[in-house]
Amino acid sequence: MVGYDDRRRAQIAAMADPDRLELLALILGSDTEVTAAGLAGPGGDGDRFAAHLAVMAQVGLLIVEGERYRPSADALARFGGSAVGHTAVPAAGVDPGDHGRLLRRIADDLAQEYAHHFAPETIAEFVMDSYQLLASRATVRVHLPALTARFAAERLTALVQAADADHDFRRDVLFVCVRNAGRSQIAAALMRSVAGDRLRVRTAGSLPAARVDPVVRSELVRRGVAGLTEFPRPLTSEVVRASGVVVTMGCGDACPVVPGRRYVDWQVADPVGRPAGEVRRIVEDISTRVQGLVRELDVC
Repeated sequence: MVGYDDRRRAQIAAMADPDRLELLALILGSDTEVTAAGLAGPGGDGDRFAAHLAVMAQVGLLIVEGERYRPSADALARFGGSAVGHTAVPAAGVDPGDHGRLLRRIADDLAQEYAHHFAPETIAEFVMDSYQLLASRATVRVHLPALTARFAAERLTALVQAADADHDFRRDVLFVCVRNAGRSQIAAALMRSVAGDRLRVRTAGSLPAARVDPVVRSELVRRGVAGLTEFPRPLTSEVVRASGVVVTMGCGDACPVVPGRRYVDWQVADPVGRPAGEVRRIVEDISTRVQGLVRELDVC
């Protein structure tokens, strides 16, 4: 029998190939099981994809059912945080089309704002990477440039803060759940309503959805805090490094671990898809936890 440590070493060795990490990002981001032919696309090299999938299945990262593959628990727990740093679309990426001009303008504006920290080329890469991460799951693309500008600016700000030796990381809280459409959004909205600008609150998802769950939003509207939510965004390493307290709410080990940060795991039921009464009880549970954390951080 292969022991835990042996399996872990085999999985890490298998994922040293960047093509496999890209494939795993695709599989983790898919709502359905995948096949080698489906990943390769028309005219693609299905045999090459099949070989990569077979290696990942052999080390326990994928579960095989006939010709279909789905991720194992190890895949999300061990490599989810790394996979979300890759574009969850084929290597060619999403063609920005008419958005290209707007993205160049966003990059130019951010290059001026962050001129003392990053080269223009670095910022341009961040803008395009942020666009690709958001576009890979977008159902409506008309607002993508505006969302990209916000997302890229947040990531760059996080990098600046992470590099600042004088930054007080204790005041930065990150809430993470899988889809960033329910639990993490609830927690962030409630903490912002209690702590105001005394805390910097961020949210992210290991596999973000396209929008906040409608029933969750309705409950937050009822409480008067819906305006304190934000659009679901991918979990990236720089926001973890810029946070002193990382609260996971269902994503577990998919969150990258940064030394010197405090990690808290809240075992909270997922409200997405549940009826309004159950969502209300979940919000009450999260509200109690948030108030306790705010008191603990002594910012009231």
